Order: sequence, then structure tokens, then C-alpha cells
Amino acid sequence: MLCVVKKGIDAASLEAPMQKFIAKYYDKTNVGKEHHIFQPLTEIHYNEVYSNFAYKIMPKGQIIGLIVIGVFLLLTACINFINLATAQAISRSKEVGIRKVMGSLRKQLIWQFLSETTLITTIALLIACVLTELALPGMRNLFSGEINFSLFGHPVIFIFMIALILIVSFLAGFYPAMIISGFSPALAIKNKISAANVGALGLRKALVVIQFAITAVLIIGTLVVVNQMQFMRNQSLGFDTNAIALVDVPSDSLSQFKFGLLKDKISKIAGVKSVSYCSAAPSSGNNNTSSFKYNSTKDENFQLNVKAADEDYTKTFSLKLIAGRTLSKSDTIKEFVVNETLLKKLNITNPNDILGKYIRTQGHQAPVVGVVKDFNNFSLHDKIEPTAIFSVIWAYNTIAIKLDPREMLSAMKAIEKEWNNTLPEYVYKTDFMDNQISSFYETERVMGVLFKLFAGVVIFISFIGLFGLISFIATQRTKEIAIRKVLGASTIELIKMLNSSFLWMVLIANLIAWPVAYIFASKWLDGFAYRIPLSIWPFVLAMCISILITLITVSLRSYRAAHTNPIDALKYE
Repeated sequence: MLCVVKKGIDAASLEAPMQKFIAKYYDKTNVGKEHHIFQPLTEIHYNEVYSNFAYKIMPKGQIIGLIVIGVFLLLTACINFINLATAQAISRSKEVGIRKVMGSLRKQLIWQFLSETTLITTIALLIACVLTELALPGMRNLFSGEINFSLFGHPVIFIFMIALILIVSFLAGFYPAMIISGFSPALAIKNKISAANVGALGLRKALVVIQFAITAVLIIGTLVVVNQMQFMRNQSLGFDTNAIALVDVPSDSLSQFKFGLLKDKISKIAGVKSVSYCSAAPSSGNNNTSSFKYNSTKDENFQLNVKAADEDYTKTFSLKLIAGRTLSKSDTIKEFVVNETLLKKLNITNPNDILGKYIRTQGHQAPVVGVVKDFNNFSLHDKIEPTAIFSVIWAYNTIAIKLDPREMLSAMKAIEKEWNNTLPEYVYKTDFMDNQISSFYETERVMGVLFKLFAGVVIFISFIGLFGLISFIATQRTKEIAIRKVLGASTIELIKMLNSSFLWMVLIANLIAWPVAYIFASKWLDGFAYRIPLSIWPFVLAMCISILITLITVSLRSYRAAHTNPIDALKYE
């Protein structure tokens, strides 16, 4: 039952009246406790606890996570621009010197360089708009929904884009503008500006450390997400999910009268192994809980997960019986089959001890005739609930059909034909158990794809940024490299010399990234009742990838620097 609170009423003020209502009208002797919840309609698309009727949510934490990753990407891009701009600053020293001699003020030069950065950012944003349009089909497929990039339909996008241009231009352009505009005109015109004059090298190294720390965090996050998704795909749910078709059935009395006929016809189709009516599959978003009594025991503080199903339910889903027997054929509640978790909740150690004991729920009292091995009622986000299965025809809304995979195609066509012959006034609508299970983890699937994409982009950006910094350092140490080469240093020795400092930077970046990544990964995995252990391997692999990127990038640029003719660097000395 759903109720909408009147406008202007605070839900918190209704808690006390609700408790009085429950105390007055609900049975206090029930083992399970009835309760009601308040959920703001504004939270219906984000609430992980209560979800919504479409069973499709995007938790706010994950939205914030994507925003943070986007900010990280912008930061790494800005860091790259700073490193590349300062590395190329020497080539513009004469221009700055001439402008200053001609009367340009430093403030004017700063505005000039900021304007250049803004122009570059604007062009990049226009290219990004084109790439966004090209990426929309893939995004629609990824999110299984309609996604539009309409500049005229959503004016707020213009505001966002303008703000983005201003922020990125300032972050990326301010520091290089300050450095370049500060060149001495006398030294600049005489071509005496050296790499030592182009800002603090320590700052640029710190920026690269931050960049690699961000890269390591995203790589670790990607590995954790991928491993958890792999774990969920391989984790046994306690029942068979393969080749089981789920067909929605009408719930009116006339259709229920034809249920037996439809089941008989479908059971005779070649390729059909078993057929069962039920209110929901073992793992389902459509779960109901109920208060209950067990053998007139004292009050407990939990409720019973109830599933309506016929006598072939355990066979169709391959539920493992560990005591007693399965349900007998019936249209009303005459007996129960329960799971192991209910026994644990009731402190029953021997499954046979519950057989013959009575449970009262849904207005009926009946004995327990069987115990099945635990199966996951929900997704792996949630723990297994105490469950009771019983037969009651009015609650059936699904027919589950176990198929032979080798004859699935022909069997599905025959099933649809029998449906149209038996229930011609109702639309035939089917889904597969595997698809439903996959839909439980749609958010994680999307997050996994996005993490892979973002990690790939960040690795590429890091490659460019590192190349910019090694170019700057190689320029700064040109004479040193030339002297070492004249004194007999080999190319390999020079490459090792330039690599060593960068490897230390990567190690420091990983030491910074590891605790941050551990906190984020742990909090994300805490959202799963069944999860992988957080081992050291994602962290080690992230470090190895970082080191590999560094070795390839630095070695390529170092090799070029080491192969230059030392005469070119020393002929003016």
C-alpha cells in the first residue's frame, strides 16, 4: 500500500503517530514486526535501500564518483598543459623580450597568454562537442536509455560550457603566463634564457606525482570493479539460472482457471524440461515480506520473505532439498518449504527438527514439509533472507519454463503458439532468468565500462604529460648530457640516469595513491553482502603499469636526447 503525505507535512513528524498506529492495529504477538517507511519522491531514482518500481536506480554516491573522476581528468589535462607550456617557454623568450622592449606591460602579456590558453580551450571544447555527438549512440547503448546533447533544448549546458572554459583556462594558463611574462627582456633578446629560468622544476615534478597518483587510483578502482563483476558472474546463487524463460501471466480468475491447461500444453513441448507457476523467481526484485508465527514462539525482530510457487518450483530452479520433501499440488496454502537461514534465525541446528512444525502467515497456518539449501533472494548486494515457499494460485504472476539449450529456439516458438491458443486476449511477454540477474548489476556494469574508459584516457594523458616533463628536463640538461657523452658515457647509461628520478616520482605517487584507493575501493565493496577480498594485487599491478608507462615514455625521449651530437650543445662554450 502506498500513501502520499500532504504537502507541507514533514515525514519526521509522522514517526510517532505511525508507531501508535502500529501498536494499536497490528498483532503484537507476531514473530515478525510490521513496519512502514517514508521515502521522499525526490530520492526515488537514487535510493539504494527502497529502490523504485522500475528497479533501476543510480545511487548519488556513484554520480558523485563520476563527477570526481571527471574533475580528475580535467586536472590531469591542466597539469599536462602547464608542463608542456613551460617546457616550450624558452622558444618564446625572444618574443617576450621584444614585446617588453616595445613597451608591453607584464599584465598585458599575462592577458595575452591567458587569451591564447582560452582560445585553445574553446577549440578543444568545440571538438569535444563533436566527439560527444559521435559518442551518443554508444552512451545510449551503455545506459540503455535516451541521452540527448541538445545545446538549444537545455540552455544550462551553455552556462556549464562557459564556466568550464573559464575555469580550465585559468587553471591551465595562469602559471605558464606568469612564468613566460616574467622573462628579463635583456636576457631574452640575447637568447640567454635557460631552462633554469622557466619556473620551479620541483613544482612540475609535484604536478606529475599528483597526475600519476590520480592514474594509479583509477587503475586500482578499475581492477577492483572488474574483479567484483567477474566474481558476481561466477558466484553461485544457490539455484539454476541457465535457460529458464520467465513469462508474465495474467492474474484474473478466468485466466487462473486456464493455468492447468496451459502448463500441461507447455510441458509436452519438445525441449521443455519443467514448468512452474510462481510469484517470483528465487532471486528477484519482486520480493515480499510478511509477519509470521512459528509454533507460537515468543516475539522475534525479523520478518519472513514469502514466495508463492507450485509443486514444480524446486525442480524448475534446481533448488537443493536438504530435509523433508517438496510442496504437494495445491491451489491454497497447505504447507511450507523453508530455507536454511530461517532455521538459523530460529536457532534450529537440525533441519529435520522443523519438519511438522507450524507457521502462520498470510492468514493461513500450515506445517513445514521441507527445507531447501539457501539461495539468494535478491542480488549479491543483500544478504539471504529467511524464506518460506507455499502454493497459492491467486499470487501467481509468472510461469517459469526450464528449457533444453539445444532446443531453445524451437521450444520458444511453440510456447508462444500455445500461449496464443490458450490466452489469446493477453500479450505474450517473456524474459530470461539470466537477463534478470544481469539487470541487478546494471549500475556496476556501466561503472565498470566507464572506469575502463577513464583509466585509459588518464593513462594516455599521463603519457603526454610525462613526455612534456622529460622534454623539459632533457632541454635543461642538454649540456650535461653532452659532457657525459664526450667523457665516455653510453646511451644506455644516459637513459638510466634520466629514468631513475622519474621512477622515484612514480613510486612516491603510488604510495600516495594506495591509501586513497584503498578507502574508496573498500567503501564501494561494502555495498555488497558478497564481495571479493581486497588483495594487494590491484595495487601492485597499478604500480607496474605506472612504471611501464614511465619507462617507455622516458626511454623514448631520453634516447633522442642521448643521440644528439654533443658538438651542437658545446660549440658555443
